[in-house]
Amino acid sequence: MILRNLFVTGLLLTGCSLAIAEEVAVQSPDGGVVMAVNDDDGLSYSVSLDGKNVILDSELALELANGTELGRGFSISSILRTSSNSYWNPVQGKKTTVQDHYNQLEIKLSDGDSQKVVYLVCRAYDDGAAFRYRFDSSFGSNELNLKEEKDQFVFTGDNTCWPAFLNSYKTEHQALYPKSTLSAISPGDLVGPPFTMKVADDLYCCITEAALKDWAGMYLTRNGKVDMLYESKKIDGGQDAVKFFAKIPAEAQKIQFEIDSVDGNSFDHVDIVNLKFIDTEGKVTWLTDLEPTYARQDWSSLKKNKSVDGNTLTIAEKQYSRGFGSHSNGTIVFDKPEGVAAISGSFGIDSEVGEKGSAKLKISTLTSKNGSNSLVSSLSRIDDNPTVKVQLPALSPWRVIMVGRKAVDLVNSDIVKNLNEPCKVADTSWIKAGVSSWNWLSCGNYMDMPLLKGFVDLSSAMGWDYVLVDDGWYSGWDCLHPIEGLNIPELVEYAKTKNVKVWVWVHWYALDPVLDEAMALYKQWGVVGIKTDFMSRDDQWMVNWYHKVLASAAKNHIMVNYHGCYKATGINRTWPNLMTREAIYGNEQNLGTGHNDPVHKATLPFTRMLGGTMDHTPGSFLNANRDTFRPQRPVMTLGTRAQELAICLIYDSGLISMADKPENYYGQAGLDYLKNLPATWDDTIVLDGQIGEYIATVRKTGDSWYLGAMTDWNARSLYLDLSFLDAGEYEVTMFADGPDADNNACDIQKSTFTVTASDKLNINMVSGGGAAAIIRKK
Repeated sequence: MILRNLFVTGLLLTGCSLAIAEEVAVQSPDGGVVMAVNDDDGLSYSVSLDGKNVILDSELALELANGTELGRGFSISSILRTSSNSYWNPVQGKKTTVQDHYNQLEIKLSDGDSQKVVYLVCRAYDDGAAFRYRFDSSFGSNELNLKEEKDQFVFTGDNTCWPAFLNSYKTEHQALYPKSTLSAISPGDLVGPPFTMKVADDLYCCITEAALKDWAGMYLTRNGKVDMLYESKKIDGGQDAVKFFAKIPAEAQKIQFEIDSVDGNSFDHVDIVNLKFIDTEGKVTWLTDLEPTYARQDWSSLKKNKSVDGNTLTIAEKQYSRGFGSHSNGTIVFDKPEGVAAISGSFGIDSEVGEKGSAKLKISTLTSKNGSNSLVSSLSRIDDNPTVKVQLPALSPWRVIMVGRKAVDLVNSDIVKNLNEPCKVADTSWIKAGVSSWNWLSCGNYMDMPLLKGFVDLSSAMGWDYVLVDDGWYSGWDCLHPIEGLNIPELVEYAKTKNVKVWVWVHWYALDPVLDEAMALYKQWGVVGIKTDFMSRDDQWMVNWYHKVLASAAKNHIMVNYHGCYKATGINRTWPNLMTREAIYGNEQNLGTGHNDPVHKATLPFTRMLGGTMDHTPGSFLNANRDTFRPQRPVMTLGTRAQELAICLIYDSGLISMADKPENYYGQAGLDYLKNLPATWDDTIVLDGQIGEYIATVRKTGDSWYLGAMTDWNARSLYLDLSFLDAGEYEVTMFADGPDADNNACDIQKSTFTVTASDKLNINMVSGGGAAAIIRKK
């Protein structure tokens, strides 16, 4: 696996307790990235690129379960410098060879009061910096009980950013990434990494984590405080509206409403009515006359003076003219007007769902630190117990500051995978990336043998490797026995005659108690992969469960696709049988909303995809523009067919689960591009792009290149440099927006022409459009 390795040990200072404040730094191999650590008045770090500040002086601190805070009392007692330059070969992914080249600084930190010793490990790559904590026996105990990791990220100003707002630590990370500013993030908000920011026109960064193992997942939140004003009891559908009144402190800056699910979030159609601010003189301001600074919910979108389904606001059959229709899990934030002293209103479950649904309401005030352009890390938890409890020695995950001079530099980065452990699977010959037909998004939970064999036939006709049998093949929590009428081994044998292999879906709660038995059984059946779902957590126990599943799966030569999961952190370097994961607002969301639009799709490569592979489930051939789109099954997609083809190439995924059903593919224009489509590549280059606007990517396989380009709602022309091609002529088969694509999103035009490396490729895209091409060497 390792082609070349150079390892150099540099300066070692031992047993040298420094008497004065010390700053030490580590520089990337090309000299562009510098990470500095300072112990003056507590422990802090900073990061720069080309001498320009990315992260200003930012505090590092750990809070133990007993309330002790480590960081402010730490001082640098010794340092160890090392360098490494190696190459490794991914089993599947963006390229066949990755260079792992960095300089490292390990700092021994001593706390004079508690006698505890912690090591801070810092690395500088050409594409970013990273740090982690190391604990050994010198920490003073055999176990680490950590309540919180309070690492600060101080930015240069109120910069443009693309935050993924999440409602709680119990999340599936299916988030939008709206273009925003740092000041829009409030205390109490949870922002899920990767968190991308434009620092300047020639400077971008992304905060995320890598090598998440035996630890709790990291989130970001705003420095400041959250004060609870009101918390309701559970309210059920059919109950009368519950009134509330609360006084608001003068120093509060924002008011936040949280709508929490209680028994799952189905039918939680929550109305907040007669909602008003009251100032010190008794003057009333209706909140429906104001615009929220932020609103998010698990289903649909916030409605003003209507229920979430667009009906008259009605609670227990009583109608209301003023209020908001929302849904759990939801968050609504308002700026507090000057002089406001109290808030009042009522809430309940809208009558449109009858006696179904249940929810709780919380109202809080948010107060940021004055002039603070900083975020701080927060670890996932499921209760108030310590977030991390590990035996020593132990390593925290890496905290990653990815940097680039252009937005596309972030997408071309390998830092997240490089920070993970090498491959743990000795024999990887059975791991094969590929494309799969898939029944759920087009057909729902219904299935029978003829339907599933029809999807096998589709994969066979398209040269795809797999068919994925989704939810519905077993009943209840028994994932060891198919429902009556289904025979998975028979389907596997049928698929084998068509050169297709079978994956199956399984709920994590059903899988957990029979994990090893299920893996062995699926192997016996001939199943090659599982898609496990609805974990919806990233506390330490659940993080370890992911690794346990991958180990058991690898033992049985089973590949894995995680759904209902936490963000990607690069662990498919360590466990290459992890082919892809969800944690994405993808085509599935088109069943209920139109937010998965070309702007969102052009944002994902620069945000969510920076962590790793993502199962967007592309490939719908029911393409629509803004006027013709409607939520339905099989799903429509917002954007042209050429754009939908392009995202099959642009998005990283070792398993590409195609969204549509067989009859929507056969005989359709553009289908040629998807035939025999690869899912693993010799090389990948993002040629051009801007966050949320457009992107153009090429990927190499053998002597051929595949191209994908897409734009937001703005029509756009790109002129792409083809100097990545070798000498000689190449034949381009282009699938571009057709002449009527502005009106008919399914209109696609195929053309063939010849290019060389000295040419520029002109691509014209309509609003919401795209282009896909196969570039074959003659």
